[in-house]
Amino acid sequence: MNRPFAMLSMVSLAMATLVGSADASNPRRNPPRHPRHENLVRINVPIPKEIRGDLCATNERAEKDALQKLALEVKTWLAESGVSPSWKPPQKLIDRMVVGQAVFEPVKVEDLDVIRATVTADFSEAHKREFLDLYKRHQGSRRLVVFGGGLAVLLVGLGALSGYIRADEATKGYYTKRLQLLAAAGVGAAGVVVYRILT
Repeated sequence: MNRPFAMLSMVSLAMATLVGSADASNPRRNPPRHPRHENLVRINVPIPKEIRGDLCATNERAEKDALQKLALEVKTWLAESGVSPSWKPPQKLIDRMVVGQAVFEPVKVEDLDVIRATVTADFSEAHKREFLDLYKRHQGSRRLVVFGGGLAVLLVGLGALSGYIRADEATKGYYTKRLQLLAAAGVGAAGVVVYRILT
Protein backbone atom coordinates (compact mmCIF):
# COMPACT_ATOMS: atom_id res chain seq x y z
CA MET A 1 0.00 0.00 0.00
CA ASN A 2 2.89 2.36 0.75
CA ARG A 3 4.76 1.63 -2.48
CA PRO A 4 2.21 3.29 -4.87
CA PHE A 5 1.96 6.21 -2.48
CA ALA A 6 5.76 6.59 -2.48
CA MET A 7 5.87 6.50 -6.29
CA LEU A 8 3.11 9.08 -6.52
CA SER A 9 5.05 11.34 -4.12
CA MET A 10 8.20 11.01 -6.22
CA VAL A 11 6.32 11.86 -9.42
CA SER A 12 4.76 14.94 -7.76
CA LEU A 13 8.18 16.07 -6.48
CA ALA A 14 9.68 15.67 -9.97
CA MET A 15 6.88 17.70 -11.55
CA ALA A 16 7.30 20.47 -8.97
CA THR A 17 11.06 20.54 -9.68
CA LEU A 18 10.47 20.84 -13.44
CA VAL A 19 7.95 23.66 -12.98
CA GLY A 20 10.31 25.51 -10.65
CA SER A 21 13.22 25.25 -13.07
CA ALA A 22 11.02 26.47 -15.95
CA ASP A 23 9.98 29.51 -13.92
CA ALA A 24 13.61 30.23 -13.03
CA SER A 25 14.74 30.03 -16.67
CA ASN A 26 11.87 32.25 -17.83
CA PRO A 27 11.53 35.05 -15.27
CA ARG A 28 8.42 37.13 -15.44
CA ARG A 29 8.83 40.22 -17.50
CA ASN A 30 7.70 43.59 -16.24
CA PRO A 31 4.54 44.91 -17.88
CA PRO A 32 5.32 47.06 -20.94
CA ARG A 33 5.62 50.74 -20.32
CA HIS A 34 3.58 53.25 -22.18
CA PRO A 35 5.88 55.94 -23.57
CA ARG A 36 2.93 58.21 -24.32
CA HIS A 37 1.89 58.13 -20.68
CA GLU A 38 5.47 58.86 -19.58
CA ASN A 39 5.69 61.81 -21.98
CA LEU A 40 2.37 63.14 -20.70
CA VAL A 41 3.59 62.99 -17.11
CA ARG A 42 6.87 64.68 -18.06
CA ILE A 43 5.03 67.44 -19.95
CA ASN A 44 2.71 68.19 -17.03
CA VAL A 45 5.51 68.45 -14.45
CA PRO A 46 5.65 72.11 -13.33
CA ILE A 47 9.04 73.80 -13.60
CA PRO A 48 8.90 76.94 -11.43
CA LYS A 49 11.36 79.73 -12.13
CA GLU A 50 11.72 83.04 -10.32
CA ILE A 51 11.97 86.23 -12.37
CA ARG A 52 13.22 89.31 -10.55
CA GLY A 53 12.52 92.81 -11.76
CA ASP A 54 14.52 95.99 -11.35
CA LEU A 55 14.21 98.46 -8.52
CA CYS A 56 11.13 100.66 -8.82
CA ALA A 57 9.39 103.34 -6.79
CA THR A 58 6.03 101.58 -6.35
CA ASN A 59 4.65 98.06 -6.14
CA GLU A 60 2.71 98.50 -9.39
CA ARG A 61 5.79 99.52 -11.36
CA ALA A 62 7.86 96.80 -9.77
CA GLU A 63 5.34 94.10 -10.71
CA LYS A 64 5.01 95.48 -14.24
CA ASP A 65 8.80 95.43 -14.66
CA ALA A 66 8.99 91.84 -13.42
CA LEU A 67 6.30 90.79 -15.92
CA GLN A 68 8.22 92.51 -18.71
CA LYS A 69 11.31 90.55 -17.69
CA LEU A 70 9.17 87.40 -17.78
CA ALA A 71 8.02 88.17 -21.33
CA LEU A 72 11.65 88.53 -22.47
CA GLU A 73 12.54 85.29 -20.71
CA VAL A 74 9.66 83.51 -22.46
CA LYS A 75 10.86 84.73 -25.89
CA THR A 76 14.36 83.39 -25.17
CA TRP A 77 12.84 80.12 -23.94
CA LEU A 78 10.74 79.71 -27.10
CA ALA A 79 13.65 80.62 -29.38
CA GLU A 80 15.31 77.38 -28.24
CA SER A 81 12.47 75.55 -30.00
CA GLY A 82 12.81 77.49 -33.26
CA VAL A 83 10.32 80.29 -32.63
CA SER A 84 11.24 83.51 -34.45
CA PRO A 85 12.39 86.30 -32.09
CA SER A 86 10.12 88.71 -33.99
CA TRP A 87 7.01 86.79 -32.85
CA LYS A 88 5.35 88.32 -29.80
CA PRO A 89 3.80 85.72 -27.48
CA PRO A 90 0.26 86.60 -26.34
CA GLN A 91 0.21 88.24 -22.93
CA LYS A 92 -2.68 86.07 -21.74
CA LEU A 93 -0.58 82.92 -22.18
CA ILE A 94 2.32 84.55 -20.34
CA ASP A 95 0.00 85.53 -17.49
CA ARG A 96 -1.19 81.94 -17.22
CA MET A 97 2.39 80.87 -16.48
CA VAL A 98 2.52 82.99 -13.32
CA VAL A 99 2.20 80.95 -10.14
CA GLY A 100 0.72 82.72 -7.13
CA GLN A 101 1.19 86.40 -6.39
CA ALA A 102 4.19 88.64 -6.91
CA VAL A 103 6.56 88.98 -3.97
CA PHE A 104 7.70 92.52 -3.13
CA GLU A 105 11.04 93.17 -1.49
CA PRO A 106 11.70 96.61 0.00
CA VAL A 107 15.24 97.85 -0.68
CA LYS A 108 16.97 100.94 0.67
CA VAL A 109 19.33 102.66 -1.76
CA GLU A 110 21.02 105.90 -0.69
CA ASP A 111 18.27 106.84 1.76
CA LEU A 112 15.61 105.98 -0.82
CA ASP A 113 12.99 103.29 -0.26
CA VAL A 114 12.45 101.30 -3.45
CA ILE A 115 10.75 98.02 -4.31
CA ARG A 116 11.85 94.93 -6.22
CA ALA A 117 9.19 92.46 -7.36
CA THR A 118 9.71 88.76 -7.99
CA VAL A 119 7.25 86.58 -9.90
CA THR A 120 7.31 82.80 -10.13
CA ALA A 121 6.44 81.31 -13.51
CA ASP A 122 5.83 77.74 -14.65
CA PHE A 123 8.17 76.90 -17.54
CA SER A 124 6.81 73.39 -18.05
CA GLU A 125 6.58 71.65 -21.41
CA ALA A 126 2.78 71.90 -21.28
CA HIS A 127 2.98 75.70 -21.44
CA LYS A 128 5.60 75.57 -24.16
CA ARG A 129 3.33 73.30 -26.23
CA GLU A 130 0.56 75.94 -26.03
CA PHE A 131 2.92 78.63 -27.32
CA LEU A 132 4.27 76.40 -30.12
CA ASP A 133 0.79 75.37 -31.30
CA LEU A 134 -0.33 79.00 -31.45
CA TYR A 135 2.89 80.01 -33.23
CA LYS A 136 2.37 77.35 -35.90
CA ARG A 137 -1.20 78.53 -36.49
CA HIS A 138 -0.02 82.13 -36.83
CA GLN A 139 2.68 81.10 -39.29
CA GLY A 140 0.15 79.20 -41.39
CA SER A 141 -2.22 82.17 -41.46
CA ARG A 142 0.64 84.50 -42.39
CA ARG A 143 1.65 82.27 -45.32
CA LEU A 144 -1.92 82.42 -46.63
CA VAL A 145 -1.96 86.22 -46.31
CA VAL A 146 1.39 86.53 -48.09
CA PHE A 147 0.18 84.25 -50.88
CA GLY A 148 -3.04 86.24 -51.23
CA GLY A 149 -1.13 89.53 -51.26
CA GLY A 150 1.25 88.32 -53.93
CA LEU A 151 -1.65 87.10 -56.02
CA ALA A 152 -3.40 90.47 -55.65
CA VAL A 153 -0.29 92.36 -56.81
CA LEU A 154 0.01 89.99 -59.77
CA LEU A 155 -3.60 90.52 -60.79
CA VAL A 156 -3.26 94.30 -60.47
CA GLY A 157 -0.12 94.18 -62.58
CA LEU A 158 -1.82 92.13 -65.28
CA GLY A 159 -4.81 94.48 -65.23
CA ALA A 160 -2.55 97.52 -65.52
CA LEU A 161 -0.65 95.96 -68.39
CA SER A 162 -3.85 95.05 -70.21
CA GLY A 163 -5.24 98.57 -69.67
CA TYR A 164 -2.00 100.12 -70.86
CA ILE A 165 -2.01 98.10 -74.09
CA ARG A 166 -5.62 98.98 -74.87
CA ALA A 167 -5.15 102.66 -74.07
CA ASP A 168 -1.95 102.81 -76.09
CA GLU A 169 -3.67 101.27 -79.08
CA ALA A 170 -6.65 103.62 -78.71
CA THR A 171 -4.43 106.72 -78.59
CA LYS A 172 -2.14 105.35 -81.30
CA GLY A 173 0.96 105.77 -79.15
CA TYR A 174 0.61 109.51 -78.48
CA TYR A 175 0.53 109.05 -74.68
CA THR A 176 2.80 106.01 -74.33
CA LYS A 177 5.08 107.46 -71.64
CA ARG A 178 2.20 108.81 -69.59
CA LEU A 179 0.37 105.53 -69.81
CA GLN A 180 3.49 103.66 -68.74
CA LEU A 181 3.89 105.92 -65.71
CA LEU A 182 0.22 105.50 -64.84
CA ALA A 183 0.41 101.71 -65.05
CA ALA A 184 3.60 101.62 -62.96
CA ALA A 185 2.00 103.90 -60.35
CA GLY A 186 -1.02 101.61 -60.11
CA VAL A 187 1.15 98.52 -59.55
CA GLY A 188 3.30 100.39 -57.03
CA ALA A 189 0.25 101.58 -55.10
CA ALA A 190 -1.09 98.02 -54.95
CA GLY A 191 2.28 96.80 -53.68
CA VAL A 192 2.32 99.44 -50.94
CA VAL A 193 -1.19 98.54 -49.80
CA VAL A 194 -0.33 94.82 -49.62
CA TYR A 195 2.89 95.57 -47.74
CA ARG A 196 1.03 97.60 -45.12
CA ILE A 197 -1.50 94.85 -44.69
CA LEU A 198 1.24 92.25 -44.18
CA THR A 199 3.13 94.36 -41.69
